[in-house]
Amino acid sequence: MKSLFKKKSTREILAFSLLPFGISTIYSIVGTALNMYFTDVLGLSLSMTGIMLAVTKVWDAVNDPLMGMLVDKTNTRWGKCRPYVFWMSGPMILVTALLFAPVDFGQTGNFIYAIIAYILYYTIYTALDIPNKGLAPLVFPEDKLRVKALSWSNILGSLGSVLPSLLFFTVAGLWGRENQKQGYFFSALIFATLGAVPMFFSAFGFKEKIKIPPKKEKYIDGLKIVFKDKKYIVLTIAMFFSSIVNIGSMFLPYFAKWNCIGVLPIDQLCDWINQTFGISLQLTSEGLLTPLLQIGSGISYMLSMALIPLFLKKMDKKTLWIGTSIIGIAADIICFIVGIWIVPYNTFAGAVVYMILRFFTNFPVGIMTVLTTAMFSDVVEDLEMRTGKRLEGTVFSFQSLISQISVAIFNALLLNVVDAFGYNVDKMNALTNNLTQPLIQSPTQSFVSGGVDYTLLLNVIFFLLTAFGAIGLLLQTIPMFFYKFDEKAQAGKLKAFREEKERRENEELNALAAENEKSASDAK
Repeated sequence: MKSLFKKKSTREILAFSLLPFGISTIYSIVGTALNMYFTDVLGLSLSMTGIMLAVTKVWDAVNDPLMGMLVDKTNTRWGKCRPYVFWMSGPMILVTALLFAPVDFGQTGNFIYAIIAYILYYTIYTALDIPNKGLAPLVFPEDKLRVKALSWSNILGSLGSVLPSLLFFTVAGLWGRENQKQGYFFSALIFATLGAVPMFFSAFGFKEKIKIPPKKEKYIDGLKIVFKDKKYIVLTIAMFFSSIVNIGSMFLPYFAKWNCIGVLPIDQLCDWINQTFGISLQLTSEGLLTPLLQIGSGISYMLSMALIPLFLKKMDKKTLWIGTSIIGIAADIICFIVGIWIVPYNTFAGAVVYMILRFFTNFPVGIMTVLTTAMFSDVVEDLEMRTGKRLEGTVFSFQSLISQISVAIFNALLLNVVDAFGYNVDKMNALTNNLTQPLIQSPTQSFVSGGVDYTLLLNVIFFLLTAFGAIGLLLQTIPMFFYKFDEKAQAGKLKAFREEKERRENEELNALAAENEKSASDAK
């Protein structure tokens, strides 16, 4: 019987893991390529892209709580959160493709289209993401099994994140440099389908164990409950700053395209592929170098998630959070120093060293991804024991809202910073046309053209990729010193609570069955 339960749990974990694989694949498409598509293909300025991100968050301020309220009131035979996986997987493909549609309405028209498409995308994405975050405690009520499920599901999720970051630009490049819009569109469509199809079928492989009656409470009443919980406040503050940790990675394609010009003999490589295999490719620096630079970080991301259950046998989640953040701070700072002053990032050796160091700088990101969901799930369980109310939708929708607001604020801020330092795709294309040598001689030697210090501009991009993450790690660590939660005591209380709840439910069912039997007997 125990063996059967174990096999069933393993099958559920595997099926459950396909869900974050799909969501991460789709989200990674946007994180990897959207900014570059808007700026370097559609022709929007970095500041316009930042404004667009900020404007769409106004809708998120309504959409996220609305979705949380909807989840809390959902009660179907498939469960509370699971139905949204069935309902939203198909539309997710459509809105992702629309986001990369090869439109040509002029800069202003493209800007308006981008806002509309982005709002549609995040509406559907939120309808998937919030139920997904609430599923773990419903499918895996026992803490140890839940952490194991989250670890393995996030390993597959990290694979989903890695695939577009490794291959998106390469696939887009198959349409040629003159057909970039079509290349981006079909690449987005391919990866969105790759994510959505397994996500849809994943929901057939697991079931929600905890049945929750539909809620009649107002969403604001749920917020009042969670805001009284100090643990939730601390985690929400930490979550706000944790978005800074990896937000600089959106500049990796820019780094590969501009900072690494001449690092690899791309034209010669294309000629060799054409002569050897008869395949005509028009590879770009970002198409070839972006995946290569992602290798170290991708391995680190998956490995860190796999090691979490082992780490949590030695320490609690809070200690792991703080310790990992400190290691990450050191790694980010070292990476920046090495790339500027020791092995310049705009050389072949520098690119190789940076690729290796990304293994260490990205290690905390995988850890935090799992810990965030696990710790907010702990809050859901604790609130249920203390208040009798199960508030997955409220807890995770507000957390999602804060996360998206944080990403929008810092995304817009960083885009405007780079824009202020002189980023202009037309001028830079003219400056680097047919250039086979690095744009700058060294990260420590100034190169000024047309009033722009390109050494400073490229160094800013490299700083955002490296040392800026250390700032986020520091800011997300400070609130955790105020996080008070006894995990061992919680496990014992939760077990007793579940047993008592099951006993009461069985008594109610038995009483109802006896009443029905008596009514049937009286009718005779």
